[in-house]
Amino acid sequence: MNLSRLKSKLRLFYNTFIASPKQWRFPRKSEILIYDACGAETMAPYLTGYSVEILPLRGELVNIPCLLRAILKLSFWKIKPIQAYTEVFIKIVSPKLVITFIDNNVGFYTISNRFPDIKTIFLQNGTRGEKGDIFDGLIRSYDYHVDYMLVHGAAIGRHYSKYISGEVIAIGSLKNNASKKSSDIAVGAIVFISQYHDKPEGNAPFWVEPDGTPVYWDNFFAVESEVLNFLCRWCLENRKLLRICGRGLDNDGCEKRFYAANLKSSEWEYIPRSDSNSSYKLVDESEIVVFIDSTLGYEAIGRGKKAAGFSWRGASLSCPSARFGWPGDFPDNGPFWTNVADERQLRRVMDYLNTVSDEEWEKTRQLYANELMKFDAANTHFTALLDQLLPISGKFNYAH
Repeated sequence: MNLSRLKSKLRLFYNTFIASPKQWRFPRKSEILIYDACGAETMAPYLTGYSVEILPLRGELVNIPCLLRAILKLSFWKIKPIQAYTEVFIKIVSPKLVITFIDNNVGFYTISNRFPDIKTIFLQNGTRGEKGDIFDGLIRSYDYHVDYMLVHGAAIGRHYSKYISGEVIAIGSLKNNASKKSSDIAVGAIVFISQYHDKPEGNAPFWVEPDGTPVYWDNFFAVESEVLNFLCRWCLENRKLLRICGRGLDNDGCEKRFYAANLKSSEWEYIPRSDSNSSYKLVDESEIVVFIDSTLGYEAIGRGKKAAGFSWRGASLSCPSARFGWPGDFPDNGPFWTNVADERQLRRVMDYLNTVSDEEWEKTRQLYANELMKFDAANTHFTALLDQLLPISGKFNYAH
């Protein structure tokens, strides 16, 4: 193990078990265990009526009785402390179902193999790729099994099945499905979806590939500058208003300053996120949504919005998985997308979306939506699966 990986593991151990707040009681026996607290609030409305326990894994909380039992396991000292801790936690909770919103956690894939009587579900929470994501170095293993993989679209479902056994169900995005569509349209509004992240301090890489290759922030976000300046010109020519759909909550922070530095026109608006549904509302109100490779862009397609995918990052970073619709088999240029860094292609896509009728757009969208991003209003498929696995008569069997 190289020094950087060792430091990373030691930091993870310290943050998870040493620095985190302590819980001194045993976890409760429950029908459902949420693996990783991240996203628990998104799943919560669908788990009402079931007994639920949460296994935090990001330093939010450590359960001391479980940790003490885990320390007695040999695996804890074989550089697998989180796996040992997880096994103890699961045995004490004795759930019928373990569910996670973090589909790219390899540790989750092995739970079914270690607890064959417990059903497992993961819900895909974001667009996946190879650079800096789960498929960067993932190999198929007989230990990997998830009973139900609830994914955004058919294409990513097929790709997951190359590595993990289990049933794949394309349901779209849980958050997207839960957000009610708005029919209000702001005439002339073009929304660009921001993927901004703060720049690392000094000259630190944005991330480092498993082979040690650094990927720098400036290289990653170079595409934004090119696309946005074209959009500014196109919006001026077509009398449209360019809006930036911000990721952050601050109306005058680093994210807004990033766009101010990269946009040569003064005819644009920055709209920060205000709550969990504000970005979906802004998307619904737009005439056209523009994105590079963000999850929200694909969610917009699922919602039925006219959306332009300018997936230049794949060529910019020499990363095939950043191409439009990956891992689906899509050509470089399609009716509403392009992987080619050519202004003529951008103009072709924008002009098409600006002039195509709603009826023709829906016909075109339907050709690709199942592969890219399904939409299941109110998440009926998810709730039906929960009812199938934990029937109504089986609820409230555990003490709270």
